[in-house]
This record gives sequence, C-alpha cells and structure tokens, in this order.
Amino acid sequence: MDRIVIDQSRIRVDESIKAKMKPGSEFPRPLSWWQVTIPCWLDASESEGEFGRIVLTPNGRCADGRVVELAPVERRRDVKAAMQYLASRRFLDFSDAAVVE
Repeated sequence: MDRIVIDQSRIRVDESIKAKMKPGSEFPRPLSWWQVTIPCWLDASESEGEFGRIVLTPNGRCADGRVVELAPVERRRDVKAAMQYLASRRFLDFSDAAVVE
C-alpha cells in the first residue's frame, strides 16, 4: 500500500459543471495537469504502457522545502491522506477510479 493508481476513464464529473467545461478539458487529462494539481507531498507519473492511468506516490517533501525519508508507516499514512484529499474534491468523484496498491 504505497501508491494510488487512478484510472481517468472512471472519474465522474458532477453534472452541474459538465455543461460548463471547455472542449478538451475532459478526462483523461495530461500528466502535466496532475503534477500541478496535486499537493506537493505527492508525485504524479503515468503508469507504464497504459494510457490514462496516473500513479500517485508519496515523496517525503514538505511545504517548507524539506525532504524527509519516509518509513513504511509514514508512506501508508500519506497514501490514506491522499485518498482523503481525492475524496474531498467537490465536483469530481474518484470512488471507482482510485485504487490503492
């Protein structure tokens, strides 16, 4: 349990904003969008060989610039915090899209 894999084709967008979305801003989004959108303590990368799957892994970075080595317990804590972060997104539903591995 040290990473989250997101299948972008399963992300559900709230109907209230779906009509307002610009063409081309639907999912799957490029890796650069994920790298800007997620918190600093997570790294985003693309799953090897599979288009549209994003892998989020804890990196040990802090907001003040420090980098700490993560023990397995801390890595699991950060993965749980990342799942809570995804669940708190108001207009996006990651319940079927995010899998902890």
